[in-house]
Amino acid sequence: MKKKKLLIFSYDFPPSDGGISRLCNEIAHKAIDEFDDVTVLTRRKVEAQKSSFNQKIKIRFVHKRRVLSELTSLWFLLTLKNKNNYQVLCGVWHPEAFLVWLAGYKKINVLVHGAEMLTGASKFRKFFWLPIYANWLLNKVTIIANSDYTGSLCEIIVSKKHVNVLPLGVNHQFFKPFKKTNTNKVIIGTVSRIEKFKGHDFILKVISKLPNKYLKKIEWHIAGTGPYLNQLKKNVTTLNLDEIVKFHGFVPDDELPSFYNFLDLFILCTREIEDEVEGFGLVFLEAQSCGVPVIGTNTGGISSAIENKKGGWLIEQDNEQELSNLITLLVENNSILKVEGIKARHRVEKECTWELYSQKLFKILK
Repeated sequence: MKKKKLLIFSYDFPPSDGGISRLCNEIAHKAIDEFDDVTVLTRRKVEAQKSSFNQKIKIRFVHKRRVLSELTSLWFLLTLKNKNNYQVLCGVWHPEAFLVWLAGYKKINVLVHGAEMLTGASKFRKFFWLPIYANWLLNKVTIIANSDYTGSLCEIIVSKKHVNVLPLGVNHQFFKPFKKTNTNKVIIGTVSRIEKFKGHDFILKVISKLPNKYLKKIEWHIAGTGPYLNQLKKNVTTLNLDEIVKFHGFVPDDELPSFYNFLDLFILCTREIEDEVEGFGLVFLEAQSCGVPVIGTNTGGISSAIENKKGGWLIEQDNEQELSNLITLLVENNSILKVEGIKARHRVEKECTWELYSQKLFKILK
């Protein structure tokens, strides 16, 4: 009997941070019980040691520099024995899926996240990259899209039969509620890379316009780094909100549960602009899993991560009045936050665990 083998090929893998890295790591650990052999092919990181990974997962590092990483990845793929026994799962479609196809593998599966399937403003992407290259390659693989929205983007480019929609799950045993310390303020928080399309400026604008009686009752804590961070800090100072808005910088994965549990409310108001979009929004599930209700915009795939009034709220993109009304309502009625937080945790346990996600994923891989 042939052994069931899984090869996860993702340049994003711990200790790298980010949603793709966490996703591939969770899949690898769940796959241990499903496959006889689990191998991860990823870029070498200076701080990465094999001893830091589960010993049942075989980690194969390739060169960390771009061109060399692709050459060494291709060599590994070409020389791997019994390649036809492997199901291959790629973290993204390019270059991973292309290299796997080039090496002659047949059972190729690709995780698709959202933004990489948008046309954007570039003529190269619009007239070659997606309609020709992506169309050719992705019609040769099985696509696993993280939301209905992402799936619809894929179907513009490839045949519908190649697309499976599988909304993400969350590690509900890691992201879980802790006992909160009561304060006299509503603690709002955001976790994300700090980029313009993530909407931090929109949230700041809404907060700055709140009546003073509400400003005294809230704090906004921001975790993350990114190209828009310095400008955001300047805007906070200009608006004299330094006492209300707190910056935490990069928060490591193992500290995220504590950060979420510090909050009463999670907000991330991502925009959909050009080639930038939130394909799903794993942070929404992480917060809800910690018993924290969330507010997000009804853009991209966020509606797959938030069920309106069942542990969270969806608002329209850049709708200042809608967000302002919601914040003031929740500040005036703290009990709503507690009720919705309980709903959020219950929804995650029932519908959004990694166990449920993994069961569905492994059925697709079979």
